[in-house]
Amino acid sequence: MTAPLVHEDSAPHGIHLDAVPVDVEQVRALPGDHMQRLLPPPQTVLMNAYQAGDPSWLRMDSTYPEQMRQRLALLATRCTWVVDHLDSETVLLAETELRDRVVQWLTTEHPRAFTQQGDHVTCHLTGVVVDVGPQGAQPMVAVAALATEDFLLMLPAEADAQGQVSYRLMSGALLFPNGWSLRSCFDRPDPGPLDEGLRAHWERDRQLSRDRARLGRSTREIHQGEVPQYEAHLATSVDRAFHAMRPERVVWRRNWGPHLSPRLFRHADALDLVPPMTPERLLEQGFIRSEHQTLVKLPRSAAIAFGLKTYLWPMRDMLADPQVRSALEIAAQRTWPETREYMKGRHEALMALLETSAESNAQSSPAGRAVPQVPPT
Repeated sequence: MTAPLVHEDSAPHGIHLDAVPVDVEQVRALPGDHMQRLLPPPQTVLMNAYQAGDPSWLRMDSTYPEQMRQRLALLATRCTWVVDHLDSETVLLAETELRDRVVQWLTTEHPRAFTQQGDHVTCHLTGVVVDVGPQGAQPMVAVAALATEDFLLMLPAEADAQGQVSYRLMSGALLFPNGWSLRSCFDRPDPGPLDEGLRAHWERDRQLSRDRARLGRSTREIHQGEVPQYEAHLATSVDRAFHAMRPERVVWRRNWGPHLSPRLFRHADALDLVPPMTPERLLEQGFIRSEHQTLVKLPRSAAIAFGLKTYLWPMRDMLADPQVRSALEIAAQRTWPETREYMKGRHEALMALLETSAESNAQSSPAGRAVPQVPPT
């Protein structure tokens, strides 16, 4: 595994780095992050439920060691940027409930990789020991140090005139955001009034930072103005679905999109600059960024734990695999008009690249060879 980015003295309270030797054989035995494992990609907003008794929830594959290395570094250097909450006993109950469920799942489903002795949980894939006791790590910090999933906790809030309960984002461990944040961390100094253009640019960026911060917002407010397909297709039913969810079931969905950034950490206040997307750039340096998202209701707090496991797949690799390319074509063709507009040209670049790739593949393939097709979902 790559050398750690942080040392023990910089780790958050309750997180002990290099506490035990890494089990190299277990690391090598992790299943690969091959794109075919997640085929075919469902439509962007399609919801799916695992069958009752299905142990699937968290993802454990070959991305785990490197993603955990990055997560531990973020917890050491930017913990207040990536873990935050609104203070209340109800929120703390939900955070603790989620932490305990994550620990139980990991130690049950992967008993060699994760062991618990008293208040200490050991990950033999990273050598990290997490103190989950009352005086140990904050619950959401503990979750972030053990799982590669980001987690957002949506708690029931006020009811409208019809008695419909709304849910608000009250806590989160968001280490791999894609252009947003829990709370604004805008820290650029005020340039002063002398240069009006510079001042206007600074004001615009500060407002964008505030707009992209979502802690405390309702599900509708989180997506308002940012995700038009949510308002058009989902807003009226999400809170109702949250209220009706049964704690024993795990619901999942997947989103995806073309990107030129290779970074998992894309906080709203630390975005990397990327050039405009073109089919050529997408081919040479592009990725499909995909989130495998899960929703589970916690029985004691009634909070909805929204998990996000992020993958970055190089575009060249996706186009080189006929089955993956076919699935990507199907998903791109099914994209809603609102989503295409939201992608601001990225969808057009992707479609142009897929068309060019299909033509090139047809020319280079022997006559009559069928390209494997993935059945629609």
